[in-house]
Amino acid sequence: MKTRSLICFISLVLISGVFAQQSNDNQAAAVTEILNKYAAAVQSKNLSEVEKYVVATDAFSMFEGGHINWGWIDYRDNHLGPELKEFKEIQYSFSDIKTRVSGDMAYATFKSHIAVKMELREVEGESLATAILMKTADGWKIQHIHTSRIPPKKPEEKK
Repeated sequence: MKTRSLICFISLVLISGVFAQQSNDNQAAAVTEILNKYAAAVQSKNLSEVEKYVVATDAFSMFEGGHINWGWIDYRDNHLGPELKEFKEIQYSFSDIKTRVSGDMAYATFKSHIAVKMELREVEGESLATAILMKTADGWKIQHIHTSRIPPKKPEEKK
């Protein structure tokens, strides 16, 4: 009888571990999906669409190129919005996304690529980035992004 009880207990522990891992994998996939939707929304140049994927409060922050934006309104009105108006065309995407989920918080590291055409010039570049996301009643939302530009390769390094 004790052996049967022990086998049942071990089976329950193993099964719950499998379900916990599947749930964590599902959450990591959801985080990755939000990041990709955010990048697509930026590329669409639609600020209302971008806002769907961020914590649109003073809790939001963006660290980019030595500049800091505190709060969604600051970032939207003083950084992202003016940039998107200046861009005639934009290609913006994330790759190599690696996520970690712990309860209602997650972080992801990734590469971002941007190519923009403006009235008088074109710019292209890559960055390394980290995003922190919070799980809300409406799903995962980006609370913080920090980017660090990857210097362009010199002509002799491109070979």
